Amino acid sequence: MTKPFSMRELLARVKALLRRVRLMREEMAMDDEPVARDVLRFGDLTIDLTRCEVSRHEETLYLKPREHDLLVFLARNRGSVLSRDLLLERVWGWDYGGGSRTVDVHVRWLREKIEPDPANPVRIITVRGIGYRFEG
Repeated sequence: MTKPFSMRELLARVKALLRRVRLMREEMAMDDEPVARDVLRFGDLTIDLTRCEVSRHEETLYLKPREHDLLVFLARNRGSVLSRDLLLERVWGWDYGGGSRTVDVHVRWLREKIEPDPANPVRIITVRGIGYRFEG
């Protein structure tokens, strides 16, 4: 809060903070209610967005954070052709200074973990000259 401030503004901010704390305590008290989970399923591949877990054949896969973010972005845009530049912007951030080949490397690592046969991918398809398409 910048100076000068009025007593009225200070009291309003303190009341707002106290109200937020009370709401948080009430939410924590309702732990007995089941939590809604956001899960994406593609055959034997399951992406649990709430728990940040990916499993294939009921076996948990250990993905690096960037691999997980890339997989989630591809899965949410299933069937759409996504350019390398778009993937760099949305997954790595607009201020990333690396090249678009970073996407290729991460897709290769991802394929090794989620594809039945990484040499002949059926989930993440390369669209030559453009980018990638997630088929599930």
